[in-house]
Amino acid sequence: MTFRGLIDQRRARLLLQAVLRSGRVAHAYLFVGPSGVGRMTAARAFAQALLCAAGGDDACDRCTSCRKVGAGAHPDLRVLTPGRSEAGADRRAVGIDQVRELKREAAYPPYEARWKVFIVEHAEAMRAEAANSLLKVLEEPPPGVVIILITESAEAVLPTLASRAQAVRFSFVPAPEIAQALTARCGVAPERARYLAALAGGRVGAALADARSGEEPFERRREVVATLAALRSADVLVPLAAAEAVARQKEDIERWLDIALLWIRDVAVWQETQDPALLVNLDAVQEIAAWAGGASGVRLRRAAAAIEEAKSHLRRNLNPRLVLEALFVRIARHADRDGVRRP
Repeated sequence: MTFRGLIDQRRARLLLQAVLRSGRVAHAYLFVGPSGVGRMTAARAFAQALLCAAGGDDACDRCTSCRKVGAGAHPDLRVLTPGRSEAGADRRAVGIDQVRELKREAAYPPYEARWKVFIVEHAEAMRAEAANSLLKVLEEPPPGVVIILITESAEAVLPTLASRAQAVRFSFVPAPEIAQALTARCGVAPERARYLAALAGGRVGAALADARSGEEPFERRREVVATLAALRSADVLVPLAAAEAVARQKEDIERWLDIALLWIRDVAVWQETQDPALLVNLDAVQEIAAWAGGASGVRLRRAAAAIEEAKSHLRRNLNPRLVLEALFVRIARHADRDGVRRP
């Protein structure tokens, strides 16, 4: 992985490449930003550049060292990810046993390269015992050791850890950048790439995963649209049945709501502009136009507001089934009842 493969994140890339050019490499870095925006990609790119035999501000991706990094077999690179505890239970963060192993390895000089690099995922979730053990390494770093901590929030990391690492900040990736990458790297048609990029919400990792999953994101959208259409039925039991079905999706509920919101947004946009260039669901322009021809703009806006409110309720840990029931009843109540034919 090289910096050339990093999507957007220009500020972080320039900072890290300036470090490589100057040779003034800190012993610890804190990569801060939302998940899925390229923090791990950048960490691997930085590590590969540090270990690359050619040197410079980016890895050559051709030397033996680069090939070993790409294969996950370089002896001077360790990636610490949450796994299983010594008791066999799954855990959310790197554990004390992994940090102890890091300390043992850090005490020895690099095997092949100039540096020995450790990447620690989910640093904010480490328990105090593991964080304090890692702090001892940062307080007296062995020569030739670089530790990269990856976290969503600098405030969630032990303050003494954060103060001993140079912060590198990452942000959400603009949708056009994501869409362009999906087309160039995954061969996704531009009109479909626009939808996947918007759905990803700035998280390029999510968009790439969707692109690799083939038709699944579009089949999911068809299911969402079918449910929205069913809510226009006069049957009072339809919203309750729909809420039960969507509630069973558990971890995907907010994604379901995002898909619905993007659809309703496009219907409203088409009513106002009839401009395909403004649509997110560009690949479904004909269906969007059909919906727009038989929908009330006021009720579309009310439905969008209801979805936003439901998302807020879910983030406050309200009961998902009850939240969805209330939402779908509201959407059904706002559905056109004036005799206008709807698609």
